[in-house]
Amino acid sequence: MSKGYPIGPRLLKAREASGLSLSDVAGKTELSKGFLSRVERGLVSPSVDSLIAICEVVGLSMEELFAKPAYQITRASERQRAVLPGEMIIDTLLTSSTEKHVTVIETTAGPTGTGGDALYSMPTECEVCYVVSGSIEFILDGEVLLLASGDALTFNGTTPHTWHNVSATEDVRILWILAPALPNPWIKGTIVGPREIPI
Repeated sequence: MSKGYPIGPRLLKAREASGLSLSDVAGKTELSKGFLSRVERGLVSPSVDSLIAICEVVGLSMEELFAKPAYQITRASERQRAVLPGEMIIDTLLTSSTEKHVTVIETTAGPTGTGGDALYSMPTECEVCYVVSGSIEFILDGEVLLLASGDALTFNGTTPHTWHNVSATEDVRILWILAPALPNPWIKGTIVGPREIPI
């Protein structure tokens, strides 16, 4: 088999997901446990007939077995940007606009940049604010927290919150990780940032 297709690990994962042991698969396929183990470790290539038999037992289709992994690259030079309401704020979307599981947004805020004076909420169960550089004052439902470079805050996105760059001279960079993904991170090609998304 082509080294481009990691069928061994995929068969192993499917077998374990099905709750089957090597003995179970061996008994149903009439292949030896040793052979099956070597297949899962990528040491041998099974015949087409053996492969079909294994897949049937572990509940994995041939299409799934040979499927290429799905991925999308967001090049730094291609990230669309928009200056959003607030002072000295630029947000860029790092994840694909079609991603359903997680949304990642990078915010660059100039000196005294802010998410706004009013508290806002996000339509997501889990939100992580990770300060890449600089320091911010984070207000979470009235509680004031100071976050420095390298600090991360995890909270429910529906909790009212906002933030401010505490420096009058330095920029701050923040990553926002939201799960599940925002329902519509783009409107007419413009990134909808934390301060504009209604709940």
